[in-house]
Amino acid sequence: MEETRWGERKLLTHLQVPKSNYYRWRARALQVPKSNYYRWRARALQVPKSNYYRWRARALQGKQDSSGNSVRIPWNKLSPPEEAAVSAVARESPEWSNRQLATWITDHLRLSVGGSTVYRLLKREGLVKPPDMKLLAGKEYQRKTSGPHQMWATDASYFRVVGWGYYYMVTVMDDYSRSILAWKLQLDMTSDSLTQVV
Repeated sequence: MEETRWGERKLLTHLQVPKSNYYRWRARALQVPKSNYYRWRARALQVPKSNYYRWRARALQGKQDSSGNSVRIPWNKLSPPEEAAVSAVARESPEWSNRQLATWITDHLRLSVGGSTVYRLLKREGLVKPPDMKLLAGKEYQRKTSGPHQMWATDASYFRVVGWGYYYMVTVMDDYSRSILAWKLQLDMTSDSLTQVV
């Protein structure tokens, strides 16, 4: 039966032989207990048990292709028409970033795509612009201070308080001593809020 082009199940159905009878006969012929038949078969084929059972389950569901060489395609891989749609939108709007493109495509084309996928696609097609200019940090400060209160710096940090909303902590720092001279919690980050602290 192994040498036929038909599968075992199809041949048994054609010959109208119950599967249980065939497997019982086969186990007796091979002198293998019925409970260990599949384990013995996997060992005879020199295939790990997990791979054999996975293959068998796929074959029973009809998902196994005839060649046995199934190629896995990631579930989230874009198809060629979808890639073409992403490229077309990117060519129409070259000033948009990859995240802006991903958001627009998701909203308008009903195609779920992430910013990193758009970036990889644009990079592959040579549509990613190099940065216009590179800012290099200097080795020294341009405006050095030699004493306290010569230069101050302001900063605003925001944080969320559950049940109340966002608050902004505005600080004033002395450049020379690096100490906080003043700070205040504000409800917004307008210029008036910053000047109140100074």
